[in-house]
Amino acid sequence: KKLLQLGILLFGATSLWVGLAQSIPSLIAARIALGFGGGLLFPLAIAVVSAGSPKALLPKTISIFTGIATIGTAIGPVIGGIFTEQLSWRWVFLINIPIAIIAIIAVGVFAKESRDEQSSEERIDLPGIIMLVVGLALLAVGIAGVPHWETAIWLSMAAGGVAVLISFSLVELRMAQPIIDLRLFRNRTFVGYLIGGTLSNSAWCLLIFSNTLEMQEILGYGAEKTGFIFLFMSASVAFASFIGPLAQRLLGTKRLVLLALLLQAVACLLLWIDHVQPWLSIALFISGFGCSWGWAMSQAGGIMTMPENKIGLATGAMLTVMIMVANLFMVVSAAFMEIGDGPQGKHDETGIQWTFLLALGCVTIGFITTFLIVPREASARNE
Repeated sequence: KKLLQLGILLFGATSLWVGLAQSIPSLIAARIALGFGGGLLFPLAIAVVSAGSPKALLPKTISIFTGIATIGTAIGPVIGGIFTEQLSWRWVFLINIPIAIIAIIAVGVFAKESRDEQSSEERIDLPGIIMLVVGLALLAVGIAGVPHWETAIWLSMAAGGVAVLISFSLVELRMAQPIIDLRLFRNRTFVGYLIGGTLSNSAWCLLIFSNTLEMQEILGYGAEKTGFIFLFMSASVAFASFIGPLAQRLLGTKRLVLLALLLQAVACLLLWIDHVQPWLSIALFISGFGCSWGWAMSQAGGIMTMPENKIGLATGAMLTVMIMVANLFMVVSAAFMEIGDGPQGKHDETGIQWTFLLALGCVTIGFITTFLIVPREASARNE
């Protein structure tokens, strides 16, 4: 709870910094700082919500949490587009300040503190944090360098990142309080849902990224129109989230996650085949159901297998892995865009088409691994 309030405070303060930035270096530095605050928000918010909910109600709680969160996702691009075109991009960030103040007060009044009482008081896992950041940075820079550098350079960077991440895993297994407790991954059901949810979330991010470029650079839509079209996805995400508990009771958690990945695959295929209107809006609408259930229900399924005192830790681990992997896929997509640059450096259809196929590959692998790894008895138990 305290760390969540700190994250909200940091996010609000750095939003003010971004909104008032007067130079590109200052803006970049402010956006990096904003990332630290944002990085604290979602894992801790869902950990606080999960810890305050009875385990039997976790699918319903997380689904409703997703629905409420995606109302913001639905409104955000529209308001952001209006601000950008009618006022100034700075208001996209300045509006976060009153929201942050309200959120800090709400968490203080309504949320309860949660911690693992069995763990000893220890320092923050700084070696793990440093190794994780360095490993991910090297891997990301190596992937991003594929279109620009000689093979030996980008490959050595990426290989160095992989080596650091392997070393990170070995070190974390010896830590009493690791930043990511890899011992959680001994739970087969947890791992199955983690893989499915991670790849579903990665596809979600890839679709948002590629469709934003498609609408603005290929179709020539402005920020405001792009925001309104994304309502097809955001509205279906929100609707699916609120009916998620009913769908989970009817189908079971595992089947609902599999259905979610299947719907995302259909959307990716539609976008790859033909992503002009009305197919663009139809695909975004279909993908919203998959994105909602794939993200929320995979978390609920994994967290339900954990003891109550490990729920916060498991939630943080799942979201950390989901966000890290999605970010790496975004780097891969950006490399596709660079390779497929069209005239005047604008991204052409090639890189966007490759990204649709990358998202399709994510959800296909997610479907297969969830089907094979998550035990049938786990699905039956959650029905």
